[in-house]
Amino acid sequence: MPDLTGSPNLLTTIFAFLLLLGPLVLIHELGHYLVGRLFGVKANAFSIGFGKEIAGWTDRRGTRWKLSMLPLGGYVQFAGDMNPASAPSAAEDGLSPEERAQTFHVKPLWQRALIVFAGPLTNFLLCVLILAAFAWFNGKLVADPDVAGFSQHSAAQAAGLEVGDRILAINGAKIGNVADIDQHTSFYPGKTVQVTVRRDGQELTLPTKLAAVELSDEFGNKATLGDLGIDFAAPLVSGFYGDSPARAAGMEVGDRIVAVGDVGVTSFRQVQDVIVAIPGKQTTVTVMRRGVAHVLPLTVASQSVTDAKGQSHTIGRIGVQSGVGRLEKVGAVEALGLGVDRSFMIVGNMITGIRQIITGDRSMRELGGPIKMAKYSGEQFSLGWGSFVFFAGMISINLAFINLLPIPGLDGGHLAFYAAELVRRKPLDVRSQEWAIRTGVAFVLALMLFVTVNDLASLPIFGG
Repeated sequence: MPDLTGSPNLLTTIFAFLLLLGPLVLIHELGHYLVGRLFGVKANAFSIGFGKEIAGWTDRRGTRWKLSMLPLGGYVQFAGDMNPASAPSAAEDGLSPEERAQTFHVKPLWQRALIVFAGPLTNFLLCVLILAAFAWFNGKLVADPDVAGFSQHSAAQAAGLEVGDRILAINGAKIGNVADIDQHTSFYPGKTVQVTVRRDGQELTLPTKLAAVELSDEFGNKATLGDLGIDFAAPLVSGFYGDSPARAAGMEVGDRIVAVGDVGVTSFRQVQDVIVAIPGKQTTVTVMRRGVAHVLPLTVASQSVTDAKGQSHTIGRIGVQSGVGRLEKVGAVEALGLGVDRSFMIVGNMITGIRQIITGDRSMRELGGPIKMAKYSGEQFSLGWGSFVFFAGMISINLAFINLLPIPGLDGGHLAFYAAELVRRKPLDVRSQEWAIRTGVAFVLALMLFVTVNDLASLPIFGG
């Protein structure tokens, strides 16, 4: 079957999607189930998927564990629920006192709220653990936000920033690390932000209109991001790749590149820009080593690369590694703290995105549904387990966030009912809850239809 999406083949995409969604739904529903058991609530059914049962079994507690036809979610049906959406049962006549004590709706308000909240919480905690594991294994980036150079047509340079400036804050938010900057720029293409820098011992605040940069990944997925146009990577040699022309010419780890040919450079991006344009050419690279300048003649290697559109290009390379800052090892406790911080940062980004869609700053076409999720699942799976697990963490926290929205039929809708019950000191009547749930489910179905149309429109076969 031909590849219609630009992603890996269809079977890989379907497999990756099921491998992603199945465990995330299982973890979410286990949160509900385990806290329900903790409070003595009987579960009649635990389903991965909706609709007709494909396979299942009944345990000794009477819970039916099953796999259902439509793999786009799941549910735990507690005793006393008349449907998987947890609408309250209108009648419980015929139950013995022991059976009634195991129903969901006779439990105290705080227990019901915790049972409902446990599902999104487990998805959130999964993301925390995944991000913490990455921090523990890879370390954390430590990079001072010092301006090393600028891109062409740099927004920051146009605003008056200079090489050597240290960024202290953006819109009043403290910047202590290069990694902090994206949080305050990427989501605001074309917007003006206030950048506070330290220069020669003085603090300056410069209004900076962020550039709107369209980026494509290796699969052709595009995103428009806000960009300062700053390079924070000083041209310091941290290592070499394979048969590096630079190493063969005598370059050493720790050298600082100050010129390529007769072009002076202050950032690693500038080195790349010059080298990429001269494949196969002879040039010189001037480096500073222990305070002494060394001019190294070398021949730039040629490398063939394929861009996101599938077009082949020949570029120059000298096989030098350099990057922003350094990675520092962290202990388990610090890694867990980083996982929590980064998870809350992601939640903040999602809130920002929704607010921008509501205000019109972002198009609703950026919303994605199951087809786009499946496409991305296959793409990340093709990049290896690390990329796929990281992507799973991002989807997990998205599921947690979406489920906590105060829409009847979702976990957040039930929590909204409980908040009303707390204020009123009595629950909403059954009829009101039923109508609210029907309205919420209709809204969710309409949204699913809209994002699915968005997904289809983005596929190459439909001109996306």
